[in-house]
Amino acid sequence: MENEMIKNENTKRKSKIAHIIIMIVFLVAVLTIIYFRTNPKWKAAKLTIEPAGRHYEIQSLDPGGTTLETRILPPDGYMRVPAAEDSFAVFLRRYPLLPDDIKLPVYDGSTIDYSDSVAVFDISLGDEGYQQCADSVIRLYSDYFYETKQYDKISFQFSNGDVCDYNRWRRGKRMLVFAGFSCEIPAALPDDSHQQYMNYLKEVMRYAGTLSLQKESEMISSKELRVGDIVCDDTHVVMVVDEVVNEKGEKCYLFGQSFIPAVCFHIISKTEGNVTTPWFTQEDLEKNLFVIGTFPFEKKDIRRWKEGF
Repeated sequence: MENEMIKNENTKRKSKIAHIIIMIVFLVAVLTIIYFRTNPKWKAAKLTIEPAGRHYEIQSLDPGGTTLETRILPPDGYMRVPAAEDSFAVFLRRYPLLPDDIKLPVYDGSTIDYSDSVAVFDISLGDEGYQQCADSVIRLYSDYFYETKQYDKISFQFSNGDVCDYNRWRRGKRMLVFAGFSCEIPAALPDDSHQQYMNYLKEVMRYAGTLSLQKESEMISSKELRVGDIVCDDTHVVMVVDEVVNEKGEKCYLFGQSFIPAVCFHIISKTEGNVTTPWFTQEDLEKNLFVIGTFPFEKKDIRRWKEGF
């Protein structure tokens, strides 16, 4: 009898230990999943540079220019709108470009022959293809703030309205996301490295989009348009990257975009008759329905993100 009781006790003890081990393994598995889900790793894609063989002329284009301001010149009678040295406008004007007359590099190493592309930014893409239309705008906003050390302004909404803030991210806070639910949890050690900044951007790109930009922006008129403003509907967004003005006060604008599949941010042209130009006039944008690239927009789609630039 005594041996039977001891045997039962040992069985119970072993069963309890087994349950504890199972619980520990389960807990470790859950914490591992949470860690990897909340700590994305940005890796730059290997891009292909391939000549396009352009067979048409583009006005205001200097093929030898290596930055936006030296590649795309103002139209006759116009000059670039003055901008402060530390402004977003100057940041974009001095942005390095890939060589002239190339196909659009795609994140997966392929290329797209896109005839509306005038100039391609020398900008990295993540290897998982998140950097699409809204993401490319967010990337440029964020990179400008990062390079000018305005870290408190690096903060973006997900499509569900929750905010992912870089200052909190680099202190170890992370966003745990399941479907439309998200919450912030402590899930890492403090880290202000550039790699961690890119990891942060990857997380934002995962869960932000055109709806995010709409939620964080307000409608403005075409007359209020300036660098950094966007034209955004539910499916696509383009951004004003430069502006010029003539003696009459009339303005023209450059627009840039990315799209699906993720390609390098690029400047868009328009063609009217036999004339192709990267400059869009105020008159173009005052129509009830207008097209930028291959995407139609309406007046109500002209917007300013937060307080603008």
